[in-house]
Amino acid sequence: MRKNYDNLAPIYSGKEKAMQAFSRILRWVVLACLIVFVISATVLHVLGYAAPSIHALCPYGGLESLLAFITFGAFVKKIFLGTFVLFLVTMSLAIVMRRSFCGQMCAFGGLQEFFGKIGRKLFKKRPILPKKLDRVLRYLKFVVLGITVVMAWITAELWITPYDPFNALGHLADFNALMTTYLVGFIVLLVTLLGSVIYDRFFCKYLCPVGALYGVIGKASPYAVRIDKEKCIRCGLCNKTCPMNVEIMDAKNEKITDIECINCNECVNVCPSRGALYTGFGKKKILRPILATVLALSLFFVPIIIAASAGAMQLLPNKFLNSSAQDAHIETDEEAPEEGFAEIQGYSPSDIKGSMTMQDVSNALQMPLSEIYIKLGLPEDYPSVNTIKETALSQGIEFSSFKKALFE
Repeated sequence: MRKNYDNLAPIYSGKEKAMQAFSRILRWVVLACLIVFVISATVLHVLGYAAPSIHALCPYGGLESLLAFITFGAFVKKIFLGTFVLFLVTMSLAIVMRRSFCGQMCAFGGLQEFFGKIGRKLFKKRPILPKKLDRVLRYLKFVVLGITVVMAWITAELWITPYDPFNALGHLADFNALMTTYLVGFIVLLVTLLGSVIYDRFFCKYLCPVGALYGVIGKASPYAVRIDKEKCIRCGLCNKTCPMNVEIMDAKNEKITDIECINCNECVNVCPSRGALYTGFGKKKILRPILATVLALSLFFVPIIIAASAGAMQLLPNKFLNSSAQDAHIETDEEAPEEGFAEIQGYSPSDIKGSMTMQDVSNALQMPLSEIYIKLGLPEDYPSVNTIKETALSQGIEFSSFKKALFE
């Protein structure tokens, strides 16, 4: 039984410890920047800027639209080319470096970890979920994955959108949509963030279908966190630090193959025994944590930047669309209430925003889609995920006149 770990364990040099600290800082800086980017871009989109919508920033939409194309020969309307690029890039990253996207580039996962940090500060000892219950609950994300795949195949629509907390996060600036179309998703968002204060990465562990998909795909990757049990001093810091509560110290075959591992490198960076934990593509192909982080970031951001430069996806807002009432027939936020139109469920024509889908409008006005389509002269099979702005433009009708037809 080892009693004096400091004398028996190989110790990291001061330079190596500095590199470990830098690796952790780099990861947190990247996650913080991505969180700010997602929230600011989606807020600007809701306010009328030509900025990426939340649908353009979610890779899962690419899978849903791909299934719709296989089934119906047509893509889901709200999915853009950039979403496919994002989906393919993250899938490729999963094949090469497992769930590195989840651990180092997912804004929603990072947000949960930030709330987890708050929880660690608030509670000296947080409750622990019984292992048997935890193990069962982790299968829920595969159930969610299966349901959304089947529904995308059947409906050719973004079926999960109203229930998705990430979509609710992207509509924080649109209170009407948040309280109607995305109400369930908003509730899940609140539960997720509050749950993460108590249990790290609450949504990632139990409900995220994207994480489930990357976990399965990542099984094909030769990359992994590995443990040298001869050098391990069994201090338990790796297990305590892991945001996904993976049993690292007792990993079988000296390799972390658990699909719950998100390759955040937190365990490697806190390990006090030099060489006890390391990452790489094999026992002899070792990557220092900082190099592993840089490689993962490069495999993600380089294709994204290339795609953006080629015009295949949009990353930054480039135009304020609401600067003129005649610009693309989009309403301004200061549009005066119309006279002569009775409100429906507290809504007037000026409350109907161009970014709302036909389903959003139906939910807000509590009016069946069939009735809305009759009022607007649309065919019965018109896609409910199309925005009302897009629909007006496709019909060649001025947007303000188009939405007023709903209240006549």
